[in-house]
Amino acid sequence: MSSSNKADKWHLIDDLLLACTRHKASDLLVRTGDRIRMRIAGAWISISPDKIPPPSRKLVKEMIIHMLDVSFLKIDIEKRNNLDYQYSLEDVAHFRIHVMRTNNNFGIVARVIPKDIPTFEALRLPPVINEICEARNGLILIAGATGSGKSTTMAAMLQYIIVRKPVHVVTLEDPMEFRYGTTHKGTVSQRQVGVDVATYTQGLMDALREAPDIIVAGEARDREVIQLALQAAETGHLVMATVHATTAIGTMQRLMAAFGGEEQDAIRERLSENLRAVVVQKLIPLKGGKGRIAAQEIMVVNSVIRHFILDPDRWSEIPKAMENGHSLYGSQTFDHHLQRLVENDEIDYEEGKAAAVFKEDFAMRLGRED
Repeated sequence: MSSSNKADKWHLIDDLLLACTRHKASDLLVRTGDRIRMRIAGAWISISPDKIPPPSRKLVKEMIIHMLDVSFLKIDIEKRNNLDYQYSLEDVAHFRIHVMRTNNNFGIVARVIPKDIPTFEALRLPPVINEICEARNGLILIAGATGSGKSTTMAAMLQYIIVRKPVHVVTLEDPMEFRYGTTHKGTVSQRQVGVDVATYTQGLMDALREAPDIIVAGEARDREVIQLALQAAETGHLVMATVHATTAIGTMQRLMAAFGGEEQDAIRERLSENLRAVVVQKLIPLKGGKGRIAAQEIMVVNSVIRHFILDPDRWSEIPKAMENGHSLYGSQTFDHHLQRLVENDEIDYEEGKAAAVFKEDFAMRLGRED
């Protein structure tokens, strides 16, 4: 929003988004006839109806149209069941907006995207992330459930790289989130799917002709995107992509599931050769309600894990290999990291156990018999 029309076009939704940034909320939820809610430190907090009454269908629609108008998007939302786009408050923050139809009314879910990209230190990421960013080619996957902070971690990694290296990065985003500066050694060409390029597939084919050193392929969710990402990695590029999965093995299984049985052996071989690391994360509440921390499973692909990837009967041995390789390679399982967070008094035991993959083993490691 430009400063010249900011005062003229200010709306209640802008006040709510501004309040989100001031209260360090991660999300805003606005639905017809319901209390307005913000997610703060992982918990949904309702705004008292005495302060802001539950909005009418007309008001929620006005909020959506206001954001579309300011973003110069001309869309008839009565003809849409859902809509995703990016919205900004100048000098404050960016927001990923999702519009949904619910009971023939409208709802808005806004994710706060900070204006400044957080550092590794601010996110409390382990030193191995720095080392992963030194990869010159291959495939790096960032995984987790929706809302687990995948985009933030990837943005921090890209920022770390372009500050230190004279590289050209091409990103495919839907919608665009973080913005990267133009005064670093490296530069980022950001392309928004549906605005700058029609599809992820087309964007990946274009990227190979755009002199990239690094390609951020968006979400690896279908066969064609995965094939193109692997092809780019095989031709000497560093490719980064996100996956909806909850463990490192689950991430690889998600990719494998996009291919038929006759292709499985070939895809496993390509993964073993090109995969450099898988970072999977969950956001866990810190003790005392002081925010959240990313618990991470990190699989750095070494010769042992590469050998296991080739043999599907040995995938179950990968978590143990990750823990054994912690001191040398920086790998770690979720349960390994959660254990350290509990022992360091950063998270409650109950939160750690709830997030653990193997809950009984997790309890035994910490000397609990519950």
